[in-house]
Amino acid sequence: ECRWNDLIKTLVMIRLNLAMCFLKEEINDTKGARTQANLSLKELKPFATEKGVVLTGKKLAKKRTDEPSKTYTESKALQAKAYFRLGSSQILLKEYDDAVKSFDLCVGSTKEAGKTVDAAVMRKINEAKRRRKEKKERQRKKFKFMFSSNEEEEDGSKCTAEAGSG
Repeated sequence: ECRWNDLIKTLVMIRLNLAMCFLKEEINDTKGARTQANLSLKELKPFATEKGVVLTGKKLAKKRTDEPSKTYTESKALQAKAYFRLGSSQILLKEYDDAVKSFDLCVGSTKEAGKTVDAAVMRKINEAKRRRKEKKERQRKKFKFMFSSNEEEEDGSKCTAEAGSG
């Protein structure tokens, strides 16, 4: 039976603190941070889906409806932290689209927990969006030359083929 208790909260907080440590320059284990954040989210899923409801069963297909609303708000606050850690690791892994999604989910979870969104979250969202845009620009420039030279060659071959057949 899945119950919200101090043990689960402590486990999630340890995973989140471990993820934060992995993100530090001295350790710099971004994949480890991503793994710990994802494991935290997995632990929180039964409690952070719907207010007053806990998902149960192996596939989380059953619902138990006798859960206090405090469970939902506490799990949503921890979920927001987990999404923040996940997004932070994704930025370092250059997974900018995923990072933006994670930070957006962080904002949503924070609001659902009844808290205000921290300025650090907004800075991270903007950083992820900026880096995503820069990456797209680099790719556009990189592939622009590949496609523009192919198109010119194709146009030139069409002209000579048309000239030879006429």
